[in-house]
Amino acid sequence: MSLFDMTESKFLDTDKYDVFEFGRPPVAIDIMTQMKGVSFNEAFKDRIKCQIREDLTINVIHLNHLIAAKKASGRYKDLADIDYLLGL
Repeated sequence: MSLFDMTESKFLDTDKYDVFEFGRPPVAIDIMTQMKGVSFNEAFKDRIKCQIREDLTINVIHLNHLIAAKKASGRYKDLADIDYLLGL
């Protein structure tokens, strides 16, 4: 869902909406409120902390959890992404 379509009620309705896009492709960030195949607690526990600059660190999902989520989605694009991520 585009940021411009987001409302508080849509953000809280995670049964219907689970991805919010900020920006415009190809320069966009997707914020996911839930993911198939991986719980937040699992993903957060195993996150990778990446220091971008001296004053900026971001959390990135571990490759194993990303692959599990892509498998669970079952979408052709996500399944193809797994091959790319694994260098196949």
